[in-house]
Amino acid sequence: MDENLTIDSKFKFSCRPGLECFGRCCRDVNIFLTPYDVLRMKKALGISSEEFLAQYTVCLIPEKTGLPVLVLKMTEDGSKRCPFVTANGCQIYQDRPWACRIFPLDRSDNREEEEYRFIASPPRCLGFNEDVELTVDDYKEDQGIYLYEEMERYFQDVTSGIRLEGPVKNRQLVDMFYMSCYNLDKFRRFVFESSFLDKFVVHPELVERIKEDDVELMKFALKWLRFGLAQGDSLLIREEAFRAKQAELAGQLKN
Repeated sequence: MDENLTIDSKFKFSCRPGLECFGRCCRDVNIFLTPYDVLRMKKALGISSEEFLAQYTVCLIPEKTGLPVLVLKMTEDGSKRCPFVTANGCQIYQDRPWACRIFPLDRSDNREEEEYRFIASPPRCLGFNEDVELTVDDYKEDQGIYLYEEMERYFQDVTSGIRLEGPVKNRQLVDMFYMSCYNLDKFRRFVFESSFLDKFVVHPELVERIKEDDVELMKFALKWLRFGLAQGDSLLIREEAFRAKQAELAGQLKN
C-alpha cells in the first residue's frame, strides 16, 4: 500500500471498538503535537498550559533549527502507550491530535501536490478489512481534520518564513518560540501583566477577544512570534515606545 492518494481517491477503512487491533496504534509511537493540538488537549483536560506541557509532553530541539517541537509523552509502565487510551478508546477523542485524526493516512513527501500515503497496512491494522468505502476528502471531513489544518496554517506561516543560517542558539528567542506556540496561558499573562500593550498597537476589540478566546490568542501569539523572528510588518510598535528605544540605544552608543 505504497501508492500516493489524491483528495478524491477511495479506500476502505473503519476503526472501531471490537477490532482485535483496537488501540494498538496508540502505543510506542511518536505523536508530534501542533500548537492547536496543545490548545485543544489542555482545554479538554481542564488544566493549564503549564500543567499539560509538564505532564504530557517531551520537548525536542532539532539540531537543524534549534527551535522546540513537542511529542506526546507515552506511559513509562513498559507498554509505552498513549496516556489517554483506554480499553474503550480515547479519553479525549473529540480533542485528539491531528496525527491521530489523519491515521492511517499522512501527507506524502510531494509538497507540490495535495497527496497522501498510508502509514499502516494489514495485518497490523484490521480497519482496512472493514467494508466502509470513502474518499480521502470524506475521511478528512469526518475526522474534523480541515479545522486542524486551518489552524496549522497560522503556524506554518511563521515557520515557513524563517530563513535560518544555522540552528537558533539565542535562548531568549527559543523561549519566546516555546511560549508563543505552546504555553498560551503564560503568553496571556505576558500580554496583560507586562508593558506589552504599552509597546504594541493592538485594536481594543482584539484585546478583549484574546482575554478569553484561546484560538484568537493563539493566532495573536503566532503573529507576535513572526514579529520577533525579524518579520517586522506583523505588529506595529507604538511611537512613544519606539522613541524610548531609540533614546536607550543612543545612550548606549555614547557610553
